Amino acid sequence: MKELLVTQFQQIISNSTEEDLSILSNWMDGFEKKQRGEKSTYLSAGLHMERSLTDDFCKVSIPITPLIHNNLSIPHGGIIGVLLDTAMGVLANNSLPEDRAAVTTNLSVTYLATATEGHLHAHATISHKGRQTIVATGEVTDDQGKLLAIGTGSFFVIQRSR
Repeated sequence: MKELLVTQFQQIISNSTEEDLSILSNWMDGFEKKQRGEKSTYLSAGLHMERSLTDDFCKVSIPITPLIHNNLSIPHGGIIGVLLDTAMGVLANNSLPEDRAAVTTNLSVTYLATATEGHLHAHATISHKGRQTIVATGEVTDDQGKLLAIGTGSFFVIQRSR
């Protein structure tokens, strides 16, 4: 498996543009952070997610790079959805005891504007917390605070697997 990957990697590098190499280098930096335990998931590592969390607020940010672009060279709507779901989900999970977890049952996103440089920032708060469900709201802004998207997430509370 390693030999196949080395061959494939060498072929990819030899055919890469500077943009390709930059994206690959950034992805590898994230992968190394996952290996060192600095990031909990490959997704958060690959997107270079940074987060800040309090009891009632979560902010998750990612840099705008060609990796997250759609074919119009703007951030893909699905990435913005992932960013909102992550911020709201982290906050929902943080609000629960250690033996419980929150899983997304519904995610609604309304896109308002776009950004082409800097960072995307998702801000989340909890609107409702019951025994079995949590509802959170969030918004995505750019570095200047321009509102790019708003979202609502519903989460079901489950027993955390061991």
